[in-house]
Amino acid sequence: MLNVISIIQCIDQVFTNLIFIPMIFVLYVKFRPKKPWTRRRRNTYLLCLVLISLFLLRIFCEKFIFTPVNYPRFTDSGLFPLIRAIFYPGI
Repeated sequence: MLNVISIIQCIDQVFTNLIFIPMIFVLYVKFRPKKPWTRRRRNTYLLCLVLISLFLLRIFCEKFIFTPVNYPRFTDSGLFPLIRAIFYPGI
């Protein structure tokens, strides 16, 4: 169980550290001269938007929902090990 938690924390850390790459791509696509959209560019753009949305959802949950004040509310949840690994690493 401890190994799975460390893997989840590592994935979360990599995701939060490298999210700037999709953000830069979205900004690049929006502010460069207009060219026809290829299928690959459109799919990459949509994937980047999904990743950015997931990052914003994660930040919202971290700052407003999964706070130390609300910790006792989530201890009975079935997803508590995952929530604890991501949002409460020190507890």
